[in-house]
Amino acid sequence: MNVNVERVKTAAVTTSLAAWLVATAAAQLPETRFDNILWCGKLRIPTPNWRFFGPNPGVKDCHLLYRDITDGEPGEWQEIPVTRDRPWYALAWNARNRSPKALFDAIQGIRSRAAAAGSELAPVVWSPGYRLLSGYIQHHLPHADGASHSQFLLMHSYLTAPEHRQIEPFFVSEEISLPTAEAANPESLPLAA
Repeated sequence: MNVNVERVKTAAVTTSLAAWLVATAAAQLPETRFDNILWCGKLRIPTPNWRFFGPNPGVKDCHLLYRDITDGEPGEWQEIPVTRDRPWYALAWNARNRSPKALFDAIQGIRSRAAAAGSELAPVVWSPGYRLLSGYIQHHLPHADGASHSQFLLMHSYLTAPEHRQIEPFFVSEEISLPTAEAANPESLPLAA
C-alpha cells in the first residue's frame, strides 16, 4: 500500500486547525459549560476567550463632563462626547473607535476603583484611568481664558420610562492644575515609540 506522506500531513494540519476553530467558537458561547471540557479535560485545548455575547449587556450610558476654574470660580459643565456615530464599514474596520474605547475604559476603571475605595480619593487619583482623563483634559481640550484649574465629572444615565432618563453622578475629580502658557506644548514634545 502506497501512502502519500504529503497528503497525510496536509489532512492532519487541516483537521487540527478546523478542530481548533470549532473549539474557539465553542469557548465564546455565553454558557460556560464548554470551558471545563476545553480547559480541564484531558486535551486542554488552549483557546482564546473573547466572549462575543456579553452575559450582562450595558444598560447605562457614560457621560464625561469638565469645567474650568478661573479665579476660584467654577464655570459651566461641558460634556465631552465619549462615543461617536459609526460609519457603515465599522462592522469590519473601526480604527476611529480606539480613542473613545480608551475613554470608556478609563471611566469604567475609575468607577470600579471609586466603588472599592469608598470615600478615599487617593486610590482613585493614582489609578491609570484617572491619570489618563486628567492628562486628556489638561492637554487636549479647550479651556477658558485665564483658567488655572479644571475638574471632571462622571455620570451614568439610563432610561426609566420612554420619555424619562435617570441621571446618576458617581465621581467628581479634584481640581486639576492646567499647564501655564510658559509650559511646553504637549504637541511639540516627542512621542514615545
